[in-house]
Amino acid sequence: MGRKMGTVALFLGAFLIALAALSKFYMYDQLAVVPLNQDATSTAQTAPGADAEYLDAAAGLKITNGPLKNVKAVRGDVEGSKKASKELGKDVAIWDIYDSTDKPTFDFASGETALSATNDRVAFDRNTGEAVSYEDTRSVADGKEVAPGDFKGLYFKFPFDAQKKTYQFWDGTLRKATPAKYVGEGTVKGLKVYKYRQTIAPIKTGTIDVPGSLIDEKASTVTADQIYSSVTDYSVEPVTGVVIWGRTAQDNYLELDGERVLTTTKATLAYTDANVTKNVNDYEGKSKLLAAVKTTVPLGGLILGVILIGLGVFIRRGGRHDSSSAHKDLSDHKRNADGVQLTK
Repeated sequence: MGRKMGTVALFLGAFLIALAALSKFYMYDQLAVVPLNQDATSTAQTAPGADAEYLDAAAGLKITNGPLKNVKAVRGDVEGSKKASKELGKDVAIWDIYDSTDKPTFDFASGETALSATNDRVAFDRNTGEAVSYEDTRSVADGKEVAPGDFKGLYFKFPFDAQKKTYQFWDGTLRKATPAKYVGEGTVKGLKVYKYRQTIAPIKTGTIDVPGSLIDEKASTVTADQIYSSVTDYSVEPVTGVVIWGRTAQDNYLELDGERVLTTTKATLAYTDANVTKNVNDYEGKSKLLAAVKTTVPLGGLILGVILIGLGVFIRRGGRHDSSSAHKDLSDHKRNADGVQLTK
């Protein structure tokens, strides 16, 4: 019985060590990837009592104060992703995003033109989140299309197993990736997060011809410089790399001869509480699963496996010793029974 128990312990220990290795070097890699069939919508808006100031072109270039809402609709292209992965020789996802901002009363599903909107098609690494160059990408903003999109850095999310360091995150206005610096840890509704901040100091992005009357100039038309600046905060669940909470503060304006003459957009939009709650509910369990597959299962399986193998070896050796002793006692008894004289 002892030998059988030792054999069971040996096999169970070997199984646990194999499971630990499989979890560490295979299962995690299979799980730590974004889905190809992504279908999600996120919402951000100005806080109550903190209205935005913006130039409303649809209202005849009128300076308007009021709340704003941003909606991002993301859809994954499964077949396009498979095609890109095959052609590029790496595991790639292609997601389409429609990013629009307007008044909270605007029907974002109506197909009408929003105050601002971009439509991007992005190819990126399914694990690191890094954009990859691919011909079937594009970016459409203000009626202008860039194809291929030539995206760089992170776009939708941070990498799985995000680190406490600076990452390059895509900015659609500048059309380049800029630093998102790690600024500390925190919690969002009880979920641990890493905080990153992407700061873009005021920078000229182009020029625009505007009526002189709009900026108190006598000339009928004036060419002004377009200045853009923003600060974006990301609260990221580090295991999955998903942005749980985000906030962007923009201050965009026109300059004439180096002086600010007109605000075009000044607003701070943050994820709604409902959006944040949904993110926490969706990714808290996924975070625990990935952490278990990467750390808990491999470490626990290795330790328990080694213990069981050691126990199995000990039991089997003890079993052999007991069997040998029993066999010797039986032999001595048999010799006495046959009348063999052991002593004089």
